[in-house]
Amino acid sequence: MSSLFGLLLALTVATVAEQSTDFSGTYNLVSLGGAHTPKNVPKRTLRFVQDGKSLEIEQVLDDGKAMCSTYELDGSESKNATWDGDPTIDKALIKGKNLVIQTSHQLPSGVPVHETQKWELSSDRKTLKVRREIRFEGMERLDETNIETYARQ
Repeated sequence: MSSLFGLLLALTVATVAEQSTDFSGTYNLVSLGGAHTPKNVPKRTLRFVQDGKSLEIEQVLDDGKAMCSTYELDGSESKNATWDGDPTIDKALIKGKNLVIQTSHQLPSGVPVHETQKWELSSDRKTLKVRREIRFEGMERLDETNIETYARQ
């Protein structure tokens, strides 16, 4: 009976650990792929601070420009801004080893933009892949999907 209890406890702990991936750390961009991506990989650093219910992401570019975004991880709305300062409405949720962030905002021209990001951390926590799908309502020719790969510092 005690070995059955131990087995159930171990399975429960493994399931909880698997469901709560921790993205905390610092990552550097190493590759960028997509139809409209530059040939040279720009310098970009991501710093994650995650607690049980929220995630803060600071992005730093090679020119020192930085942007910080904070997300609730329960799927509720968070408010952040784009690099240009346009307000966004975001929803983030951790699903297994993936973080999914959905962002909506409007361009100054009034065009609604919807972005879905799927962040996947490798099992050894050394590689982070981000798949971004950006959709422009009524301007489909501008739609884009790209994949960014980051290495942990």
